[in-house]
Amino acid sequence: MHDTSAGPCQRHPKVLAGWSCDNCQALLCPDCVTVRRAISTEYLSCGLCQGRAEPILLHRSSVPLAARLRQAWRYPFSQSGLPFLLALSAILAVLRWAVVETFLLLKWLPALLWLGVFWSAFFSIVRSTARGDRELDVPDYSDFFQDCVVPALRGLVATSVVWLPAVIYLLFFADWDVRGPAAKLSNTPAFYVTGGQPTLAWDKVARDPFLGLLLLGGFLYLPLVLMLAATGNGLLQMLNPLMVFRSAARLGKDYALLLGALALLLGVLVLGHQVAEGIRWLNLAFACAWVAEFVTCIAPVLMAHALGLLLYNRGDALGYGAPRDYLMPALGSVQPRAVAPTDAEAPPEPAPPSNEPLQALTAAVDARDVEKALALYSGLQASPLLKQATAAQHLFVGQSATARAQYPLAVKALESAADVAPDGPLASRALVLLARVHAERLQDAARAESIYRYVLHRYPHTEAARFAQKHLPQPTA
Repeated sequence: MHDTSAGPCQRHPKVLAGWSCDNCQALLCPDCVTVRRAISTEYLSCGLCQGRAEPILLHRSSVPLAARLRQAWRYPFSQSGLPFLLALSAILAVLRWAVVETFLLLKWLPALLWLGVFWSAFFSIVRSTARGDRELDVPDYSDFFQDCVVPALRGLVATSVVWLPAVIYLLFFADWDVRGPAAKLSNTPAFYVTGGQPTLAWDKVARDPFLGLLLLGGFLYLPLVLMLAATGNGLLQMLNPLMVFRSAARLGKDYALLLGALALLLGVLVLGHQVAEGIRWLNLAFACAWVAEFVTCIAPVLMAHALGLLLYNRGDALGYGAPRDYLMPALGSVQPRAVAPTDAEAPPEPAPPSNEPLQALTAAVDARDVEKALALYSGLQASPLLKQATAAQHLFVGQSATARAQYPLAVKALESAADVAPDGPLASRALVLLARVHAERLQDAARAESIYRYVLHRYPHTEAARFAQKHLPQPTA
Protein backbone atom coordinates (compact mmCIF):
# COMPACT_ATOMS: atom_id res chain seq x y z
CA MET A 1 0.00 0.00 0.00
CA HIS A 2 1.40 3.33 -1.06
CA ASP A 3 1.47 6.47 1.03
CA THR A 4 1.57 8.96 -1.82
CA SER A 5 -0.33 11.88 -3.31
CA ALA A 6 -3.51 11.34 -5.25
CA GLY A 7 -3.72 12.64 -8.80
CA PRO A 8 -5.55 12.10 -12.09
CA CYS A 9 -5.65 8.71 -13.77
CA GLN A 10 -3.00 8.31 -16.50
CA ARG A 11 -5.54 7.03 -19.04
CA HIS A 12 -8.48 9.22 -17.88
CA PRO A 13 -7.06 12.62 -16.84
CA LYS A 14 -10.44 13.91 -15.68
CA VAL A 15 -10.89 11.08 -13.17
CA LEU A 16 -9.15 10.88 -9.78
CA ALA A 17 -6.84 7.89 -9.33
CA GLY A 18 -7.15 5.50 -6.42
CA TRP A 19 -4.36 3.00 -7.21
CA SER A 20 -0.81 3.04 -8.52
CA CYS A 21 1.08 0.36 -10.42
CA ASP A 22 4.20 -1.17 -8.88
CA ASN A 23 5.61 -1.85 -12.33
CA CYS A 24 4.96 1.20 -14.54
CA GLN A 25 4.17 3.66 -11.70
CA ALA A 26 0.96 4.76 -13.46
CA LEU A 27 -1.87 6.27 -11.44
CA LEU A 28 -5.08 4.33 -12.05
CA CYS A 29 -8.81 4.96 -11.66
CA PRO A 30 -11.40 2.21 -10.91
CA ASP A 31 -11.85 1.52 -14.66
CA CYS A 32 -8.10 0.97 -15.13
CA VAL A 33 -7.65 -1.60 -12.37
CA THR A 34 -8.56 -5.23 -12.96
CA VAL A 35 -9.47 -7.79 -10.33
CA ARG A 36 -7.63 -11.02 -11.15
CA ARG A 37 -7.65 -14.45 -9.57
CA ALA A 38 -4.81 -16.91 -9.42
CA ILE A 39 -6.04 -20.25 -8.09
CA SER A 40 -7.69 -19.11 -4.82
CA THR A 41 -5.91 -15.74 -4.50
CA GLU A 42 -7.49 -12.48 -5.64
CA TYR A 43 -5.32 -9.49 -6.47
CA LEU A 44 -5.45 -6.20 -8.40
CA SER A 45 -3.53 -5.60 -11.59
CA CYS A 46 -2.76 -2.57 -13.75
CA GLY A 47 -4.88 -2.28 -16.89
CA LEU A 48 -1.88 -0.84 -18.78
CA CYS A 49 0.96 -3.29 -18.08
CA GLN A 50 -0.64 -6.06 -15.95
CA GLY A 51 1.64 -5.16 -13.02
CA ARG A 52 0.38 -5.32 -9.45
CA ALA A 53 -1.81 -2.35 -8.47
CA GLU A 54 -1.78 -1.08 -4.90
CA PRO A 55 -4.21 1.38 -3.26
CA ILE A 56 -3.07 4.97 -2.88
CA LEU A 57 -3.29 5.97 0.77
CA LEU A 58 -3.81 9.52 1.96
CA HIS A 59 -3.59 10.96 5.44
CA ARG A 60 -6.96 11.50 7.09
CA SER A 61 -6.19 15.21 7.29
CA SER A 62 -6.53 15.34 3.49
CA VAL A 63 -10.21 15.79 4.35
CA PRO A 64 -10.13 19.17 6.14
CA LEU A 65 -11.33 19.32 9.72
CA ALA A 66 -13.72 22.11 8.70
CA ALA A 67 -15.50 19.73 6.30
CA ARG A 68 -15.91 17.14 9.07
CA LEU A 69 -17.15 19.73 11.59
CA ARG A 70 -19.81 20.98 9.17
CA GLN A 71 -21.49 17.56 9.40
CA ALA A 72 -20.98 17.16 13.16
CA TRP A 73 -24.38 18.62 14.14
CA ARG A 74 -26.07 15.41 12.92
CA TYR A 75 -24.19 13.26 15.43
CA PRO A 76 -26.54 13.46 18.49
CA PHE A 77 -29.57 12.82 16.28
CA SER A 78 -28.21 9.80 14.41
CA GLN A 79 -29.73 6.32 14.62
CA SER A 80 -27.48 5.41 17.55
CA GLY A 81 -26.92 8.94 18.92
CA LEU A 82 -30.53 9.74 19.80
CA PRO A 83 -31.17 6.62 21.95
CA PHE A 84 -27.81 7.21 23.63
CA LEU A 85 -28.72 10.83 24.38
CA LEU A 86 -32.16 9.88 25.70
CA ALA A 87 -30.72 7.21 28.01
CA LEU A 88 -27.91 9.47 29.24
CA SER A 89 -30.27 12.36 29.99
CA ALA A 90 -32.64 10.04 31.87
CA ILE A 91 -29.85 8.75 34.11
CA LEU A 92 -28.51 12.25 34.73
CA ALA A 93 -32.01 13.52 35.54
CA VAL A 94 -32.45 10.84 38.21
CA LEU A 95 -29.03 11.57 39.71
CA ARG A 96 -29.64 15.33 39.68
CA TRP A 97 -32.90 14.75 41.55
CA ALA A 98 -31.02 12.61 44.07
CA VAL A 99 -28.43 15.37 44.59
CA VAL A 100 -31.21 17.87 45.38
CA GLU A 101 -33.33 15.61 47.59
CA THR A 102 -30.65 13.70 49.50
CA PHE A 103 -29.57 14.63 53.01
CA LEU A 104 -26.58 17.01 53.02
CA LEU A 105 -23.98 14.53 54.28
CA LEU A 106 -24.97 12.01 51.60
CA LYS A 107 -25.12 14.37 48.61
CA TRP A 108 -21.57 13.49 47.63
CA LEU A 109 -22.59 10.01 46.44
CA PRO A 110 -25.20 10.98 43.79
CA ALA A 111 -22.99 13.96 42.86
CA LEU A 112 -20.05 11.61 42.27
CA LEU A 113 -22.28 9.27 40.25
CA TRP A 114 -23.57 12.20 38.16
CA LEU A 115 -20.03 13.34 37.39
CA GLY A 116 -18.89 9.79 36.70
CA VAL A 117 -21.73 9.01 34.27
CA PHE A 118 -21.35 12.35 32.48
CA TRP A 119 -17.57 12.25 32.07
CA SER A 120 -17.48 8.55 31.23
CA ALA A 121 -19.96 9.21 28.41
CA PHE A 122 -18.06 12.34 27.30
CA PHE A 123 -14.69 10.59 27.08
CA SER A 124 -16.28 7.55 25.43
CA ILE A 125 -17.69 9.76 22.66
CA VAL A 126 -14.25 11.34 22.14
CA ARG A 127 -12.58 7.93 21.82
CA SER A 128 -15.22 6.32 19.59
CA THR A 129 -15.17 9.34 17.26
CA ALA A 130 -11.35 9.27 17.21
CA ARG A 131 -11.48 5.63 16.08
CA GLY A 132 -13.86 6.55 13.26
CA ASP A 133 -16.76 4.56 14.72
CA ARG A 134 -20.17 5.71 13.59
CA GLU A 135 -21.87 3.88 16.42
CA LEU A 136 -21.52 5.33 19.91
CA ASP A 137 -19.39 3.23 22.24
CA VAL A 138 -21.69 3.15 25.29
CA PRO A 139 -19.87 2.56 28.61
CA ASP A 140 -21.18 -0.48 30.47
CA TYR A 141 -20.53 0.98 33.97
CA SER A 142 -19.73 -2.50 35.24
CA ASP A 143 -16.69 -1.32 37.21
CA PHE A 144 -17.68 1.48 39.61
CA PHE A 145 -14.14 2.73 40.12
CA GLN A 146 -12.95 2.60 36.50
CA ASP A 147 -16.25 3.62 34.90
CA CYS A 148 -17.39 6.30 37.37
CA VAL A 149 -14.75 7.42 39.86
CA VAL A 150 -11.81 7.64 37.44
CA PRO A 151 -13.73 9.56 34.71
CA ALA A 152 -15.14 11.92 37.36
CA LEU A 153 -11.64 12.66 38.67
CA ARG A 154 -10.28 13.10 35.15
CA GLY A 155 -13.10 15.48 34.30
CA LEU A 156 -12.59 17.53 37.45
CA VAL A 157 -8.83 17.72 36.97
CA ALA A 158 -9.16 18.60 33.28
CA THR A 159 -11.70 21.38 33.85
CA SER A 160 -9.71 22.71 36.81
CA VAL A 161 -7.60 24.66 34.31
CA VAL A 162 -10.70 26.87 33.91
CA TRP A 163 -12.30 27.07 37.34
CA LEU A 164 -9.38 26.64 39.78
CA PRO A 165 -7.41 29.81 38.84
CA ALA A 166 -10.69 31.78 38.88
CA VAL A 167 -11.62 30.46 42.34
CA ILE A 168 -8.16 31.23 43.76
CA TYR A 169 -8.29 34.75 42.32
CA LEU A 170 -11.80 35.45 43.68
CA LEU A 171 -11.07 34.07 47.14
CA PHE A 172 -7.65 35.55 47.79
CA PHE A 173 -7.07 38.48 45.44
CA ALA A 174 -10.36 40.00 44.34
CA ASP A 175 -12.42 42.28 46.55
CA TRP A 176 -15.37 39.92 46.61
CA ASP A 177 -17.24 39.02 49.75
CA VAL A 178 -17.62 35.25 49.89
CA ARG A 179 -17.14 34.56 53.57
CA GLY A 180 -20.11 36.68 54.69
CA PRO A 181 -22.77 34.92 52.57
CA ALA A 182 -21.17 31.52 53.32
CA ALA A 183 -21.29 32.22 57.09
CA LYS A 184 -24.90 33.36 56.81
CA LEU A 185 -25.83 30.17 54.98
CA SER A 186 -24.03 28.00 57.53
CA ASN A 187 -26.06 29.62 60.34
CA THR A 188 -29.29 28.48 58.68
CA PRO A 189 -30.45 25.17 60.25
CA ALA A 190 -32.14 24.01 57.03
CA PHE A 191 -28.78 24.09 55.26
CA TYR A 192 -27.63 21.02 57.21
CA VAL A 193 -30.60 19.04 55.93
CA THR A 194 -31.13 20.13 52.33
CA GLY A 195 -27.91 22.03 51.54
CA GLY A 196 -27.91 25.19 49.47
CA GLN A 197 -25.74 27.83 47.87
CA PRO A 198 -24.76 31.24 49.27
CA THR A 199 -26.16 34.35 47.63
CA LEU A 200 -23.16 36.05 46.03
CA ALA A 201 -22.72 39.33 44.19
CA TRP A 202 -22.12 37.81 40.74
CA ASP A 203 -22.77 41.10 38.96
CA LYS A 204 -19.61 42.53 40.53
CA VAL A 205 -17.27 39.75 39.42
CA ALA A 206 -18.85 39.62 35.96
CA ARG A 207 -17.29 43.02 35.25
CA ASP A 208 -13.79 42.02 36.48
CA PRO A 209 -11.46 42.13 33.40
CA PHE A 210 -8.73 40.03 35.02
CA LEU A 211 -11.23 37.28 35.80
CA GLY A 212 -12.27 37.35 32.15
CA LEU A 213 -8.65 36.88 31.06
CA LEU A 214 -8.26 33.94 33.43
CA LEU A 215 -11.38 32.26 32.06
CA LEU A 216 -10.30 32.92 28.46
CA GLY A 217 -6.87 31.40 29.12
CA GLY A 218 -8.50 28.33 30.67
CA PHE A 219 -10.83 27.98 27.68
CA LEU A 220 -7.88 28.06 25.25
CA TYR A 221 -6.07 25.45 27.35
CA LEU A 222 -9.02 23.16 28.07
CA PRO A 223 -9.63 21.29 24.76
CA LEU A 224 -6.15 19.76 24.66
CA VAL A 225 -6.36 18.74 28.30
CA LEU A 226 -9.69 17.03 27.62
CA MET A 227 -8.21 15.15 24.64
CA LEU A 228 -5.25 14.03 26.73
CA ALA A 229 -7.65 12.93 29.49
CA ALA A 230 -9.85 10.98 27.05
CA THR A 231 -6.90 9.12 25.51
CA GLY A 232 -5.65 7.80 28.86
CA ASN A 233 -2.72 10.11 29.57
CA GLY A 234 -1.63 10.57 33.18
CA LEU A 235 -2.68 13.55 35.30
CA LEU A 236 0.81 15.06 35.19
CA GLN A 237 0.81 14.84 31.39
CA MET A 238 -2.61 16.45 31.23
CA LEU A 239 -1.52 19.45 33.28
CA ASN A 240 2.02 19.78 31.90
CA PRO A 241 1.99 23.20 30.16
CA LEU A 242 5.00 22.35 28.00
CA MET A 243 3.32 19.23 26.64
CA VAL A 244 0.04 21.07 26.05
CA PHE A 245 1.66 24.02 24.25
CA ARG A 246 3.80 21.68 22.16
CA SER A 247 0.72 19.68 21.18
CA ALA A 248 -1.19 22.86 20.27
CA ALA A 249 1.71 23.99 18.07
CA ARG A 250 1.68 20.64 16.23
CA LEU A 251 -2.05 20.90 15.56
CA GLY A 252 -1.73 24.49 14.33
CA LYS A 253 -4.74 25.97 12.55
CA ASP A 254 -6.83 22.84 13.20
CA TYR A 255 -6.66 23.61 16.92
CA ALA A 256 -7.71 27.20 16.25
CA LEU A 257 -10.63 25.90 14.20
CA LEU A 258 -11.62 23.56 17.03
CA LEU A 259 -11.56 26.46 19.50
CA GLY A 260 -13.92 28.39 17.24
CA ALA A 261 -16.32 25.44 17.05
CA LEU A 262 -16.22 24.97 20.83
CA ALA A 263 -16.86 28.70 21.38
CA LEU A 264 -19.98 28.39 19.23
CA LEU A 265 -21.07 25.30 21.16
CA LEU A 266 -20.46 27.14 24.43
CA GLY A 267 -23.10 29.61 23.32
CA VAL A 268 -25.40 26.68 22.51
CA LEU A 269 -24.70 25.28 26.00
CA VAL A 270 -25.65 28.56 27.71
CA LEU A 271 -28.82 28.77 25.62
CA GLY A 272 -29.62 25.15 26.44
CA HIS A 273 -29.36 25.81 30.19
CA GLN A 274 -31.70 28.78 29.86
CA VAL A 275 -34.23 26.68 27.97
CA ALA A 276 -33.82 23.89 30.55
CA GLU A 277 -34.60 26.28 33.40
CA GLY A 278 -37.83 27.24 31.67
CA ILE A 279 -38.73 23.57 31.22
CA ARG A 280 -38.02 22.79 34.88
CA TRP A 281 -40.20 25.73 35.89
CA LEU A 282 -43.20 23.85 34.42
CA ASN A 283 -42.63 21.24 37.16
CA LEU A 284 -44.32 18.33 35.36
CA ALA A 285 -42.73 15.58 37.44
CA PHE A 286 -39.96 13.50 35.83
CA ALA A 287 -40.84 14.44 32.24
CA CYS A 288 -39.65 18.03 32.66
CA ALA A 289 -36.42 16.96 34.39
CA TRP A 290 -35.72 14.46 31.61
CA VAL A 291 -36.38 16.92 28.78
CA ALA A 292 -34.34 19.63 30.54
CA GLU A 293 -31.39 17.27 30.91
CA PHE A 294 -31.75 16.21 27.28
CA VAL A 295 -31.55 19.83 26.12
CA THR A 296 -28.44 20.54 28.21
CA CYS A 297 -26.69 17.35 27.04
CA ILE A 298 -26.79 18.20 23.33
CA ALA A 299 -23.94 20.75 23.44
CA PRO A 300 -21.54 18.56 25.54
CA VAL A 301 -22.14 15.59 23.20
CA LEU A 302 -21.31 17.81 20.21
CA MET A 303 -18.22 19.15 22.02
CA ALA A 304 -16.97 15.62 22.69
CA HIS A 305 -17.64 14.70 19.05
CA ALA A 306 -15.68 17.76 17.85
CA LEU A 307 -12.71 16.82 20.05
CA GLY A 308 -12.87 13.27 18.67
CA LEU A 309 -12.92 14.56 15.08
CA LEU A 310 -9.69 16.46 15.67
CA LEU A 311 -8.13 13.31 17.13
CA TYR A 312 -9.42 11.29 14.17
CA ASN A 313 -7.81 13.72 11.73
CA ARG A 314 -4.60 14.63 13.54
CA GLY A 315 -4.24 12.28 16.51
CA ASP A 316 -0.86 11.07 15.27
CA ALA A 317 0.49 14.57 16.02
CA LEU A 318 -0.32 13.84 19.67
CA GLY A 319 1.11 10.31 19.63
CA TYR A 320 -2.37 8.75 19.71
CA GLY A 321 -2.37 5.45 17.83
CA ALA A 322 0.06 4.22 15.19
CA PRO A 323 0.87 6.55 12.25
CA ARG A 324 -0.31 3.84 9.84
CA ASP A 325 -3.81 4.06 11.33
CA TYR A 326 -4.17 7.60 9.94
CA LEU A 327 -3.89 6.54 6.29
CA MET A 328 -7.02 5.89 4.26
CA PRO A 329 -7.72 4.85 0.64
CA ALA A 330 -7.78 7.86 -1.66
CA LEU A 331 -11.16 6.85 -3.11
CA GLY A 332 -12.66 5.58 0.13
CA SER A 333 -14.85 2.50 -0.37
CA VAL A 334 -14.81 2.70 -4.21
CA GLN A 335 -13.71 -0.63 -5.72
CA PRO A 336 -12.25 -1.52 -9.16
CA ARG A 337 -14.92 -2.09 -11.78
CA ALA A 338 -13.13 -4.49 -14.16
CA VAL A 339 -12.87 -8.21 -13.45
CA ALA A 340 -10.59 -10.38 -15.57
CA PRO A 341 -12.24 -13.50 -17.06
CA THR A 342 -11.44 -16.77 -15.33
CA ASP A 343 -8.62 -18.59 -17.09
CA ALA A 344 -10.00 -21.84 -18.47
CA GLU A 345 -6.48 -23.22 -18.62
CA ALA A 346 -5.74 -22.45 -14.98
CA PRO A 347 -4.46 -25.51 -13.13
CA PRO A 348 -6.92 -27.12 -10.76
CA GLU A 349 -6.59 -26.28 -7.13
CA PRO A 350 -4.61 -28.85 -5.18
CA ALA A 351 -6.43 -31.19 -2.87
CA PRO A 352 -6.68 -29.84 0.66
CA PRO A 353 -3.96 -31.13 2.98
CA SER A 354 -4.68 -33.77 5.55
CA ASN A 355 -6.21 -32.43 8.75
CA GLU A 356 -4.26 -34.85 10.95
CA PRO A 357 -1.44 -32.43 11.96
CA LEU A 358 -3.98 -29.88 13.16
CA GLN A 359 -5.87 -32.53 15.09
CA ALA A 360 -2.59 -33.61 16.69
CA LEU A 361 -1.83 -29.97 17.63
CA THR A 362 -5.29 -29.63 19.19
CA ALA A 363 -4.75 -32.79 21.22
CA ALA A 364 -1.30 -31.62 22.37
CA VAL A 365 -2.64 -28.22 23.48
CA ASP A 366 -5.58 -29.82 25.29
CA ALA A 367 -3.15 -32.17 27.07
CA ARG A 368 -0.79 -29.26 27.84
CA ASP A 369 2.04 -31.21 26.15
CA VAL A 370 4.33 -28.23 25.54
CA GLU A 371 7.14 -30.00 23.66
CA LYS A 372 4.80 -31.79 21.28
CA ALA A 373 2.69 -28.65 20.71
CA LEU A 374 5.78 -26.58 19.85
CA ALA A 375 7.10 -29.24 17.49
CA LEU A 376 3.74 -29.64 15.71
CA TYR A 377 3.23 -25.87 15.47
CA SER A 378 6.69 -25.40 13.96
CA GLY A 379 5.91 -28.07 11.39
CA LEU A 380 2.72 -26.31 10.39
CA GLN A 381 4.40 -22.95 9.69
CA ALA A 382 4.16 -23.33 5.91
CA SER A 383 0.80 -25.13 5.94
CA PRO A 384 -2.58 -23.45 5.35
CA LEU A 385 -3.91 -25.64 8.15
CA LEU A 386 -2.35 -23.24 10.66
CA LYS A 387 -5.02 -20.66 9.74
CA GLN A 388 -7.61 -23.04 11.18
CA ALA A 389 -6.02 -23.11 14.63
CA THR A 390 -7.94 -21.28 17.35
CA ALA A 391 -6.77 -18.17 19.16
CA ALA A 392 -6.38 -20.23 22.36
CA GLN A 393 -4.05 -22.67 20.57
CA HIS A 394 -1.93 -19.85 19.12
CA LEU A 395 -1.76 -18.18 22.56
CA PHE A 396 -0.73 -21.43 24.28
CA VAL A 397 2.09 -21.91 21.78
CA GLY A 398 3.13 -18.26 22.14
CA GLN A 399 3.29 -18.50 25.94
CA SER A 400 5.16 -21.82 25.80
CA ALA A 401 7.65 -20.60 23.18
CA THR A 402 8.32 -17.47 25.27
CA ALA A 403 9.04 -19.58 28.34
CA ARG A 404 11.53 -21.68 26.33
CA ALA A 405 13.22 -18.66 24.74
CA GLN A 406 11.99 -19.56 21.24
CA TYR A 407 11.20 -15.94 20.54
CA PRO A 408 10.69 -15.97 16.73
CA LEU A 409 8.13 -18.76 17.15
CA ALA A 410 6.54 -16.88 20.07
CA VAL A 411 6.18 -13.72 17.99
CA LYS A 412 4.57 -15.64 15.14
CA ALA A 413 2.11 -17.45 17.42
CA LEU A 414 1.12 -14.36 19.42
CA GLU A 415 0.56 -12.32 16.27
CA SER A 416 -1.63 -15.12 14.94
CA ALA A 417 -3.59 -15.29 18.22
CA ALA A 418 -4.50 -11.61 17.82
CA ASP A 419 -5.23 -11.92 14.08
CA VAL A 420 -7.46 -15.01 14.28
CA ALA A 421 -10.05 -13.39 16.58
CA PRO A 422 -9.27 -9.66 16.92
CA ASP A 423 -12.53 -9.03 18.79
CA GLY A 424 -12.19 -12.05 21.05
CA PRO A 425 -11.18 -12.04 24.72
CA LEU A 426 -7.67 -13.40 24.03
CA ALA A 427 -6.51 -10.86 21.43
CA SER A 428 -5.56 -8.11 23.87
CA ARG A 429 -3.74 -10.59 26.14
CA ALA A 430 -1.76 -11.93 23.19
CA LEU A 431 -0.76 -8.42 22.10
CA VAL A 432 0.40 -7.43 25.59
CA LEU A 433 2.55 -10.57 25.80
CA LEU A 434 3.86 -9.86 22.28
CA ALA A 435 4.86 -6.35 23.37
CA ARG A 436 6.64 -7.75 26.41
CA VAL A 437 8.57 -10.22 24.24
CA HIS A 438 9.74 -7.38 22.00
CA ALA A 439 10.62 -5.13 24.94
CA GLU A 440 12.14 -7.60 27.41
CA ARG A 441 13.52 -10.37 25.21
CA LEU A 442 14.23 -8.92 21.79
CA GLN A 443 15.20 -5.45 23.07
CA ASP A 444 12.97 -3.80 20.46
CA ALA A 445 11.46 -0.96 22.51
CA ALA A 446 10.05 0.87 19.48
CA ARG A 447 8.03 -2.16 18.32
CA ALA A 448 6.82 -2.78 21.89
CA GLU A 449 5.67 0.83 22.22
CA SER A 450 3.80 0.60 18.91
CA ILE A 451 1.96 -2.52 20.09
CA TYR A 452 1.11 -0.98 23.47
CA ARG A 453 -0.34 2.09 21.74
CA TYR A 454 -2.39 -0.13 19.46
CA VAL A 455 -3.79 -1.98 22.49
CA LEU A 456 -4.80 1.36 24.05
CA HIS A 457 -6.47 2.40 20.80
CA ARG A 458 -8.14 -0.94 19.93
CA TYR A 459 -9.05 -2.27 23.40
CA PRO A 460 -9.77 0.68 25.73
CA HIS A 461 -11.30 0.01 29.19
CA THR A 462 -9.59 -3.41 29.47
CA GLU A 463 -6.96 -4.78 31.81
CA ALA A 464 -4.65 -5.04 28.79
CA ALA A 465 -5.09 -1.34 28.05
CA ARG A 466 -4.35 -0.40 31.64
CA PHE A 467 -1.23 -2.59 31.58
CA ALA A 468 -0.15 -1.01 28.28
CA GLN A 469 -0.62 2.50 29.67
CA LYS A 470 1.66 1.71 32.62
CA HIS A 471 4.41 0.42 30.32
CA LEU A 472 4.39 3.23 27.80
CA PRO A 473 7.25 5.73 28.19
CA GLN A 474 6.22 8.89 29.97
CA PRO A 475 7.00 12.10 28.04
CA THR A 476 9.63 14.32 29.56
CA ALA A 477 8.91 17.95 30.29
